[in-house]
Amino acid sequence: MKTETASPAKLEPAQAYAPSAANPLPVALPDGVKGWSWGAFLLNWIWAIGNRTWIGLLAIIPYVGIVVAFWLGFKGREMAWKNGQWESIEHFNRVQKKWSRWGVGLTLGAMLVGILAAIFIPAYADYKHKADEQKISGEIAAAISAPPNPPLSEQSPAGAAASGTFDSNVDTLPSTINTLAGPLTRTALSDGRMVMTINGAPVFNGEDAQWQKPVYMFKQSDNKQLILMASSGGRGTSCEALFFFLIVQQSGVTATPEFGSCATQGSYSQDGGKIAITIPKMGGHTVVNFDGTTLLEDGSPVNFTADNDPSK
Repeated sequence: MKTETASPAKLEPAQAYAPSAANPLPVALPDGVKGWSWGAFLLNWIWAIGNRTWIGLLAIIPYVGIVVAFWLGFKGREMAWKNGQWESIEHFNRVQKKWSRWGVGLTLGAMLVGILAAIFIPAYADYKHKADEQKISGEIAAAISAPPNPPLSEQSPAGAAASGTFDSNVDTLPSTINTLAGPLTRTALSDGRMVMTINGAPVFNGEDAQWQKPVYMFKQSDNKQLILMASSGGRGTSCEALFFFLIVQQSGVTATPEFGSCATQGSYSQDGGKIAITIPKMGGHTVVNFDGTTLLEDGSPVNFTADNDPSK
């Protein structure tokens, strides 16, 4: 009996893998592409622009930037290979080595500049500080050795030009001045304090009053006298001297806020009704201008506060 055997099914040939936009071929990285990139790590966003790796611009963002920099260091070479048009692996490595050299070189240069700045800037500041101290010491010495001011009763006529120096610590300052409002004198009160009085009435009764004394009197053409007053010590501070003006008229006495740099010496000049007081300070001078109404210290108005009111 003849037996029929089934013929094997016809096998279809295997279809080859056709790459398409939906099924791209995997991109294999050649040997020598992977690795750490000092150029990408140190120059991060600059390297990213040069290598068309735009995600590296995130390194500009504060705090995020340090994370992105490390990520570029680890993955930057791989992204640069994929994003660039390279002639060969040798061409790729040659360019990346240049980026690394620039990154390391610029970083070391910046570190060197920082070290030099840390050494020389404090040294220059110390030199400048000592030079300023010597300059101020010389100015103070010159002010002390200058001829003393004439007595207050012999001051220039009203509004006349005058100039000179003063020292609030000298013993020749007068204790009594004849003013338009009456005698201005240092008077002992019943509690033992010495304060400035006019016609026997205290000008001020505050804590600062016992330290106040006249230094120089300026006359103005409008029947007004401006008396430069010093306040030495007082209020428990380490400041040796501050100054203020008493504005004396027949109708009474007012005062300006206190000013100064704590130095006891200085110089003055008067041009008509305008007065300029120059007092040395650390690093230069404090210049005070007063026209009988407005008080300016280094160009800025001086207003009353709890700390500069001579009546307190």
